[in-house]
Amino acid sequence: MGLWSDTAQAGERWTDLYGKHTIEADFIGLWGNTVVLQMNDGRRVSVSMDKLIAESRIRARQLEETQKKRRGEMRSLIENDAKEASAPAPTPLPEPPSVAPYQPYSGGGDVLSMLEWQNTQTRNGHVLLASYDMMPASYQADFERLTKASIEKLDPAGLDQVLKSVHSIGELIVTRQRWLFSYPRLSNIDEVNKETLKKATLAIGGIIRDGLDPEKLALTEIPNRPLRDWVKDLDSRVAPYIANLGDLSESLGMPEITYDVTNEADGKATVETKIGSTAIPVDYVQVEGKWMPADKTKEGWAELTKSWENGLTNTPSGSLLGAGQATMVTLMIDGFVQSALNAASPRELHAQMDTIVEGMKPLLSQIADARAAGQRMRGNGNSSSSSNYDYGSGYGTDYGSGMDSSSSSSSAYEEAMRQQSSGYEP
Repeated sequence: MGLWSDTAQAGERWTDLYGKHTIEADFIGLWGNTVVLQMNDGRRVSVSMDKLIAESRIRARQLEETQKKRRGEMRSLIENDAKEASAPAPTPLPEPPSVAPYQPYSGGGDVLSMLEWQNTQTRNGHVLLASYDMMPASYQADFERLTKASIEKLDPAGLDQVLKSVHSIGELIVTRQRWLFSYPRLSNIDEVNKETLKKATLAIGGIIRDGLDPEKLALTEIPNRPLRDWVKDLDSRVAPYIANLGDLSESLGMPEITYDVTNEADGKATVETKIGSTAIPVDYVQVEGKWMPADKTKEGWAELTKSWENGLTNTPSGSLLGAGQATMVTLMIDGFVQSALNAASPRELHAQMDTIVEGMKPLLSQIADARAAGQRMRGNGNSSSSSNYDYGSGYGTDYGSGMDSSSSSSSAYEEAMRQQSSGYEP
């Protein structure tokens, strides 16, 4: 009986041309005019379509079409996965976790409850709105009046030009995040510090991209609306990113801020602000029901606003960020950012980053010299030269071995890229 004697396989039913024998076997594939089947014992056998009845031949064709469809779907899935993995950023762009909504102060008016309220709102990312609401009503009125007067001094075209350039920095960080963080010269940083760097950079990029979007920021509309409403809108956009930065501080082991009121009477208070084992005494005065640092009494505030007003008086309308000033700012920013945004591949972007790194070396050397001088002035005996300064954990001399010029060669680049992860998924 040969092939047709094995009927134990629980698969498709196949019948010979004469209808005398039927087997059950799994369909493996159809190659030309030959059906490949898998028997119960694992053997694979080939049967000519000419030796099968019409129903079996039709079934073979149907199964072949199903296989083609599945292979096509799998191919598309693999291609899409590969395309997504090589994309400059994840799709959709990741967003920070939502934060607790802003809660206006509702305490009893004592200095401790107000400071703790401000600290809570700041941890939740609402530093802008909380800071505004901490001001006495007359301070808010002065601040709003002078802010609107300052806006009138800006050149609208220059302002728009500068904002677009600054906003492009956030656009680069967020929409090219995978390519940025696959930069081979970051391979010398240990994974913990690298992850912290990624999260902090993305949070800052988000603040710039969402907070300084020229259309959403609408600075020129400030004179025509209540300033607190504008601050509230901005706060809602940037609060998640600010809170994310705060969370990073906690993960790095930075101590929590606490307050100890040592004296409070007659509208004055002394508070020890404690950061870990460090206690900083700060004097406060109560102004219109709000607690302000002692240097922000009404007299101190009047001096501050007077100086602001004098500056505005001597500034012609529309002169701030005029064409020349705006052009200077945009030239400094756009030279790198626009080229980086136009990069068609990680390698092109990394080449742009190489240019920035090379340009920063003199500045970093100066910072290292200043740090070494400061250490000597503090008498710690460290007189090491800047050439041996460790520019951060994992970098080492001159940013580590990955920073020499040979790292830009094709083989070094490909090796570094091979070791990098496919992208950043926060």
